[in-house]
Amino acid sequence: MIRYRLSLIALALFLGAGFCQADFKAKDGLLIMEAESHSGGKGDWDKETFIEGYTGECHYEFTGNSIMGGAPNSDLKYRFTVDKDGIYHLWIRAHKRLVGDDGKKAKHDLCNDCWIRMKGDFESGNDTPLEILESDTKLYVHGKSAETWDWTHRLDYKHPETGKHKFSAPVYRLKAGEKYTLYISGRSRRFNMDRIVLKHEDIPTHEAQAPEQAESEQ
Repeated sequence: MIRYRLSLIALALFLGAGFCQADFKAKDGLLIMEAESHSGGKGDWDKETFIEGYTGECHYEFTGNSIMGGAPNSDLKYRFTVDKDGIYHLWIRAHKRLVGDDGKKAKHDLCNDCWIRMKGDFESGNDTPLEILESDTKLYVHGKSAETWDWTHRLDYKHPETGKHKFSAPVYRLKAGEKYTLYISGRSRRFNMDRIVLKHEDIPTHEAQAPEQAESEQ
């Protein structure tokens, strides 16, 4: 009986291994994680390969809610550490896929956003309130993202003290060796994401966002 129970435990651990990724480790202040390299299930995110130019094995498309958005849905978890103290900027390589009647509507505000929040010992790296960075907050992409891959640009939220509508970049003051978890949840249907980049302020943006950059080690 004891041997049988141990076998069941071993089997459960083996089956569970595929759903649990190790922590990513930034190198020289640069962290790159592919969308598919998350911990846990993927919920209403589909693995896809039909949008050309993606990195890694695939890109992810959110299939829940509506094209205008909705409540946080289907958390994806990305666990990581950084190797340098300091200010870090976050971007998600994204694409808003417009089809059918979407072209007749406000293209800039359809299929173009997700929710993000971070867990760990950190501070805000700019004027974004810490509680906004710790809570599910809308992050959107615009520009040419309906035709090609682009980068998420701004958080969109109401300031918790003034109640005024605000836009600001997701910027964090992180500690070397501290464990962090980034949560990305679906907001608008047909929002696609390819990879997540978190870079120290000393690294040039074009260098960090270069598609040829390899995914960080785990």
